[in-house]
Amino acid sequence: MASALIYFQFFFFGFLYPVDLPYTQIEKSFEANNSEYIISNCEEIVLLDLEGDEGIYNHSQATMVLNDFFSDYPKGDFEYTFQGKNSDEEIFSVASYQVLTNKFTVLFSFSKEENKIESIRISK
Repeated sequence: MASALIYFQFFFFGFLYPVDLPYTQIEKSFEANNSEYIISNCEEIVLLDLEGDEGIYNHSQATMVLNDFFSDYPKGDFEYTFQGKNSDEEIFSVASYQVLTNKFTVLFSFSKEENKIESIRISK
């Protein structure tokens, strides 16, 4: 129920989203398990939270961490459930990533100035 309320809020407050964010490329990269491309769209330091295991990483470390996730859950289906922003300060997107019976929620938070990914949170 709580997640339905969150999506409802995002829908009403997030109609507009920056068109220069690489949503399509990130979607394709998730499905291809291309960690390098995903992380190349991140700020120099990125927060990764993969199933409760949280850390702050540079690009090479973040790529390795995401590669480990993809080795455990390869070639899933990725689909955005929300692309946009909640306010002038926050830009984010919500997606699902499903591999067989494992379904994950993926939350991206983007920086306002550079439109780079600040954090990626993946949870069941």
